Amino acid sequence: MAAVDLALFKKHVRADDFADDDTYLQHLLDAAELSVITATHRTEDELKAIGNGETIPTPLIQAIMMLAAHWYNQRESVSNVQMHQVPDSLSALIKPYRKLVSE
Repeated sequence: MAAVDLALFKKHVRADDFADDDTYLQHLLDAAELSVITATHRTEDELKAIGNGETIPTPLIQAIMMLAAHWYNQRESVSNVQMHQVPDSLSALIKPYRKLVSE
C-alpha cells in the first residue's frame, strides 16, 4: 500500500509541524486507501495499471486524503453536535474508476 506519502498528508491536514500523530495518521491513510480501493471493485494492481504503472490515479490519491482527513477531524461516529457526511466530491473522485461488471 502507501499510495499517499505521509508528509503530503500531514500538509493536507495541517499537522506538518509536529510528529505526535504520525502513527495514527498512517493508520488512517492505510484504512482510507483500503476503503477507496474496495469502493472501486478493482485490485490495487488494476488501479496502478490505469495510473502510471507505479501508483494509483491521482484522483484516487485525493479521495484517500479526503477520507483520511475526515476521519482525523471526526474521530467518533457519534457526537453531541451535528456531523456531516463526506461531500459528494469523494464519490466523484472514485466513481470514474469503479468497475461496473465482472469479467
